[in-house]
Amino acid sequence: MQFCCVRLAVMAIISLLVSVAASAQAPGALREFGAQVAPMFEGWYQNDDGTATVLVGFFNPNSSQTVDLPVGVLNRFEPGPEDLGQPTHFPPGRSWGVLSIQVPGDFDGELRWVLTANDQPASIPLHLDAPYFIEPLRNASDGNEPPTIRFSAAGPGFAGPPVGIAHTMTGRVGTPLELSAWTSDVKPEGGGEGGGGRRGSALTMRWHLHRGPALVEFADPSQRFRESADQNPTTTVTFSESGEYLLRAEVLDETGVGGGGFQCCWTSAIVQVTVSP
Repeated sequence: MQFCCVRLAVMAIISLLVSVAASAQAPGALREFGAQVAPMFEGWYQNDDGTATVLVGFFNPNSSQTVDLPVGVLNRFEPGPEDLGQPTHFPPGRSWGVLSIQVPGDFDGELRWVLTANDQPASIPLHLDAPYFIEPLRNASDGNEPPTIRFSAAGPGFAGPPVGIAHTMTGRVGTPLELSAWTSDVKPEGGGEGGGGRRGSALTMRWHLHRGPALVEFADPSQRFRESADQNPTTTVTFSESGEYLLRAEVLDETGVGGGGFQCCWTSAIVQVTVSP
């Protein structure tokens, strides 16, 4: 299975180069601002009900420019519907596993994510080609699995890529809203380092703006823990405008962001917040 992981990493690099090839700048080059934002097809996996899930992320190479692209002509799936729950907020850097899309198990149709940032379009096709098969829910080479996140002590647990809305909340403009999570991550016998054996923090909790009418401020957007099991990270988020927001809670084990590029084992979940004036 390590060969499969290496092959996936190579294919991910090829995908990045293809997705930015239309840019006037060199593929993958970093800039302060003005570059296109590249959608990234990260792979697909099978579901127990016979369907498949495709996983996507993005790469914003602008080191000093956060890009906001509303759903529509600048941020769409084609053919429609345009809106499949994709992010509209694109901070600098590589963001993994921001969206999962369920498709039939024999899907062979046309589906593309198209982004146009700084007047530069970029798109990537989604498919079920064999070289892109991934195992985000369990690393077969060492038995490692994603952390579990809950939004109440006795609430349902979520693990792996984001699926639908995991939790809903309400808040008010200007009043810090407490964000609490309960996380756990049981390691397989032998340590389960995954991702080529690179170790970092035992567990990291990160919060991101996924969608919203305005920027938000997290008091502590990233928290790291030496122990992986039974953590209760808490922070606050403050909203400057009313409306509907989607926040993405991301929990990483020691394999790091995107599982170190191996797509296991991390967890993302979407939290919907309705903010009143």
